[in-house]
Amino acid sequence: MAAESWMQYVRSIFASSSIHGFPQIVDGKSHIFGKVFWAILVVLATTGAGFLSRLTLARYYENPIVISVERDKFSWRTAVPAVTICPLTKLDPAALDDFVSNSSVVDKMALREFIVSLAEANYSSFNAVPSHDFITPDEFMSVLDRLKFNFKPVVTNSGLTVTKELLLNETITEMGICYSFNSQFASYQSIGYWRQNLWTRLPVQEILEVNPLDGDVFTDIINMSTGFHVYIHGPLEVPDALTKPLYSPNGHFLQVYLTSLSIIASEHTRELSVEQRKCRYHHESYLDHSPVYSYVLCRIECRISLAKELCACVPHFYRPIEGERTVYYSSEFVDRLVLLENECSCLANCEEIIYTVEDVDLRPWFLGSNLQWALKSYPELRLRRDVLFGFSNLIVYIGLMMGLFLGCSVLSFAEIVYFCTLRLYWFRKSTRRRGETIYVYRRSRRNCWVVRRD
Repeated sequence: MAAESWMQYVRSIFASSSIHGFPQIVDGKSHIFGKVFWAILVVLATTGAGFLSRLTLARYYENPIVISVERDKFSWRTAVPAVTICPLTKLDPAALDDFVSNSSVVDKMALREFIVSLAEANYSSFNAVPSHDFITPDEFMSVLDRLKFNFKPVVTNSGLTVTKELLLNETITEMGICYSFNSQFASYQSIGYWRQNLWTRLPVQEILEVNPLDGDVFTDIINMSTGFHVYIHGPLEVPDALTKPLYSPNGHFLQVYLTSLSIIASEHTRELSVEQRKCRYHHESYLDHSPVYSYVLCRIECRISLAKELCACVPHFYRPIEGERTVYYSSEFVDRLVLLENECSCLANCEEIIYTVEDVDLRPWFLGSNLQWALKSYPELRLRRDVLFGFSNLIVYIGLMMGLFLGCSVLSFAEIVYFCTLRLYWFRKSTRRRGETIYVYRRSRRNCWVVRRD
């Protein structure tokens, strides 16, 4: 009798359900063919609603973002291009002489040659570093930092009033010790940050920005006293071994004119998952060597992981982490490490500024090595990531599908919850207390309920 009692309970649910088709299936006066007909319609309607709802879910999870174009150039400000300068003179001659002369190493010439080649080492010149037993790999960056070239040029800015001092921040790159201007991420790649064993995000620094109403604005770095490579990037990015530099020999004046394209994101995009928006914000870092995320920092992390896979070691210019072995060369795998073909799947930055070099002018200069860069013209447009299909749209579309095919509403789902919880609880409690089976069914079209007990 228990099975029959449960069947009667299910019939009572179907009979009182507001979902279209369910009452007709259990109607006692309907012919068997009518019930089958309604059952088929309910199955087809459920299939259709499920299919369209699945497409809606796929759209929400795979393509909820739209990129639109904004053209009101006077309403926004554009960041001054960030630059990273890598001097061609890597070492201070006086400091190097003093270090070599005070060293206990017998072969002073070999020690000097090793330090000079180590200071210039990068992925393209690892094979030029001679073998040695003078300095342990863990001391490489400390020695290079002690002996680095005294690089203290003057930074000026024309036509723009700023509230902070214009400074160059020392940063460690895959090209060695360099210096960055207007970069938010340079401090995370500095020896000072590493030595403090910090992993937290630093307070946001002020970024220099300009507006078309500011007129032509130039930034100059003068009195560098050395040739240099300069890498131009966004304030929330860093250069790496694949970034193309501009070169200037000593005693020349390099002028660079740029155009920019900004990509911003609305606050609503933060509500989506990383997989949905297919980009990462800078605070969403999962990298082992950096508390902040950027596309290039992710590629650097991939390069480190590949180096550990190939030779169980990493070059000396990366942040030291316990358990990683430091070496100074891996020339056998240079191309694979630099290009990272099919080795990495890094997401783009949700917000970034892309700069393109339009004009370059290099000429001899009697006042030393100088660098000047500026926007050739202010951007006429910028791109904006925004949510085209959010969670509220998902709920509305699925609700429309359920209403169209099955006549469902929120109250229909509340009925299902009610029948499966509270009403079920009282049904089981009443049958157990009385030790009898209860049959509940609809007697007539007036929805009169008849209860029979055995």
